[in-house]
Amino acid sequence: MSFLVWPRKRATRLPAEIEIEIISRLFGALPQILCVAAGLIIGSAIMAVKTGAPVFWWMAGAGVATTALRVINIIGFKRRDPARPLTLAEARRWEAGYAYSAFAFTLVISALTIVVAWVEDTAGYVLSLGLVMALTAGSYLRTLRYWICAGLSTVAVGTMMVAFLISGDPLYQALGLLLGLYLYSIYESSDHIIGQFEELLMVRRELDFAASHDPLTGLFNRRGFDRALAEAFARDEPPGLLLLDLDGFKLVNDRYGHHVGDDLLKQVAARLRQVVGPDNLVARMGGDEFAIVVNGIDDVCALAKVADLAVSACKAPFTVLGHALAVGASVGVAIKPRESGESWSAEALKRAADKALYDAKRAGKGRSMIAA
Repeated sequence: MSFLVWPRKRATRLPAEIEIEIISRLFGALPQILCVAAGLIIGSAIMAVKTGAPVFWWMAGAGVATTALRVINIIGFKRRDPARPLTLAEARRWEAGYAYSAFAFTLVISALTIVVAWVEDTAGYVLSLGLVMALTAGSYLRTLRYWICAGLSTVAVGTMMVAFLISGDPLYQALGLLLGLYLYSIYESSDHIIGQFEELLMVRRELDFAASHDPLTGLFNRRGFDRALAEAFARDEPPGLLLLDLDGFKLVNDRYGHHVGDDLLKQVAARLRQVVGPDNLVARMGGDEFAIVVNGIDDVCALAKVADLAVSACKAPFTVLGHALAVGASVGVAIKPRESGESWSAEALKRAADKALYDAKRAGKGRSMIAA
C-alpha cells in the first residue's frame, strides 16, 4: 500500500499555505458527493424491492448515514469563522474528518459489492460497478490529496476486482483484470493531476511574492504595503504607521557607488525588522523610503517609542563593504485618533504620516514627529 500512495511526481513537502489551500478544496465537492450518494441509496432501495433481500435496505440506510456524516463535515468546515485563517494543524484535522467519512462511505459501496456477489444478481453488478466508477472518477478529478484518492480507489476497485475474480465467470474474471489496469491508471492520473496543480500553486505563490516584495531587501514593496494596510482597515483594526526616510543616503551613493548603497539598504532593512519584531510589517517604498505598520497599538506614546527605536537603529554606525558609514533617519508617525468624528481611511493615515515626516525633516532631520 505504501507504493500506491508514494508521491512520485510531486514535492515531498509543501509550504503550509499551499497545503492548507489544497485541503480546503476538498470541501468543494459536495455536488459530486451527493450524486454518488443518490445512486447508492436509490440503487440499493431498487435492489431491495427487486430481490426482496432486506440487506439492501441496510445498504440504503448505511448510505444515508455515511452521506450525512460527509455533509455535516463539509457544512462545519464552511461555517467556521472566516476571519480567522486556518492553521496547518487545524486544516489537517478537517482533512482527517473528511477522509474518515469518505472511507466510511466507500466501505458501504464495497459492502454492496460483496452483497451483490453473494446474491449473484447481474443487475446488482451493474449498479455496483457504476457506483465504483462514479466514486473513483470523481475522486481522482476532485480530490487533490493523493493518499485519500488512492486509498478510496483501492478499497472500492479492489473489492470489485476480488468479487469478479472469484465469481467463476470467465467474462467477470476478465473484467476483474481490466479493473486492475483501471486502478493503476487512477494512481498515475491522480499523481499527475495533483502534481500539476501543486506546481501551479507554487508558481502562483512565487509570482505573488515577487509582485508584493522588494527584490533587494526582501521587504514588502509599495503594493504589498498598500494591501496589508487596506486589509487592516477592512478588519476595522487600523494600525499605527511610521514613514521613514534615510538622511544622507544620497551622499553615500554619490561617494561610494550604488553597490554600497544597496548593501546599506539591506542592513537598514534588517535593523528595522529587529526593531518592530515578527508581528509587524516593514516595507521599502522605493529609494531610501521605508514604512512600518505596527499592529495592536492604539497609544500614540507607545508608537512614538517604536519610532525613536527606528531612528536610533539607523543612527548607529554601519560597516558596508569595508566602509564605515553614518546615516540617520527622519520618521513621521500617525495613528487613528481614538475619537475621530470624521471618516478615517488608509489614505488618510498615509497622508498624516507623510505630513509628519515632512515636519521631521524641516525640523532638522534625525528625529521623529507625530502627526497632529
